[in-house]
Amino acid sequence: MVDKWENHIDRAIRKAMEEGSFNDLPGTGKPLDLPDDPNTPSDMKLAYKILRDNDYAPEWIVMGRDLGLKVDQWQARLRAAYLTFTHSAANPAARAQAAVDWRSAQDRLAQAAEKLNKEIMGYNLRLPPGVMHRAPLNLTHELERLAHLA
Repeated sequence: MVDKWENHIDRAIRKAMEEGSFNDLPGTGKPLDLPDDPNTPSDMKLAYKILRDNDYAPEWIVMGRDLGLKVDQWQARLRAAYLTFTHSAANPAARAQAAVDWRSAQDRLAQAAEKLNKEIMGYNLRLPPGVMHRAPLNLTHELERLAHLA
């Protein structure tokens, strides 16, 4: 069965060559421009170039971009909640309510981090060998970092 298809494909290519269908292709006779990316396996450079030239990307790259945006949004929400708490807590009359609101914000952020961490794990499992994994979110670590910045 495979030979039947290979023969059909070979015939179609040969016919197209004889008719000159490949004579005026862009870049004919020029060497391929394969960027030297140390993170791209040598056997995948041509495939990645074809994807890049046609505005496509491997699934794991698209997932990484989307995940990066989600992590950035989560971190922005955390910073906003932290700043709101620190400003509100400075007012003695609002301190008790600020603590309640802060605890509620932390609970929501922890749930969102748990959900994102599942996505991060799925992303890490799809990465090709040699590509660095994304670290999971850690609310406690992020809060400590914010406290040191303040």
